[in-house]
Amino acid sequence: MKSLKVDFEEIKKSKNSEDINNFLIKLSNSPSRDHLNLLEFFISNLNPEILDKIKINLIFTLGEIGKSNVLNEQFLSYIVNSYYTSDRWVRNEIIQTIGKISKHAKLSEELIKLIGSAVNDEYIPIKKNTLGVLLKLEKLPNLKNMLRVLGSKNTEVVERSIEVLFKFIPNSTQLFDSLNSSDNYQFLKIKGLRTILLFYFKSIIDLESFREKILNSTWEKEKKEDFLKEIEFYERILLK
Repeated sequence: MKSLKVDFEEIKKSKNSEDINNFLIKLSNSPSRDHLNLLEFFISNLNPEILDKIKINLIFTLGEIGKSNVLNEQFLSYIVNSYYTSDRWVRNEIIQTIGKISKHAKLSEELIKLIGSAVNDEYIPIKKNTLGVLLKLEKLPNLKNMLRVLGSKNTEVVERSIEVLFKFIPNSTQLFDSLNSSDNYQFLKIKGLRTILLFYFKSIIDLESFREKILNSTWEKEKKEDFLKEIEFYERILLK
């Protein structure tokens, strides 16, 4: 630790982002709670331009420390605020960092809200990593966004999305109730519906019950008709 302290005293005076990044990499290789005060210095004292250049390594280091230590509110707020002002590479690092934090501590409401929205990010690695974090949560934070993701063209994203849905909505009865609540069905596109039918319904009996519930629902007429057409088509497939 002595050498790190010496290095830190030199780095404190530096305005060279490359030097600071190298120092952060050194910290991440031997993560310790004792390093948090060093990271706090960078967050609080560096000018925005330099801080932006070291952000990805700073967040990575926070994640490594957060694997086995609880991070305080200052660091969690920094992570959240950075997500909404960063490029996709930093955002992806932030999602991975949240995943590391979730292994040791319960996520704050802010972080859960972030994860709930991040699943809708256009960058595929962020979607995949976010779905991985969602599997570790006790409650699904944003069903509407999950339903949107089911329309993805990426097969792995769709498969992971279904895995997440199965965890929180394990049967067809709960599925209908979830779609019916707050008009969530409005966010499920036809491609997503086809995916749900394929993975949730293996028998005509369950599918027919689902169809009846939709038929008797107060859903918007056009949406209801589209859903029923897809269900009837899938019924014919099951009958074969």
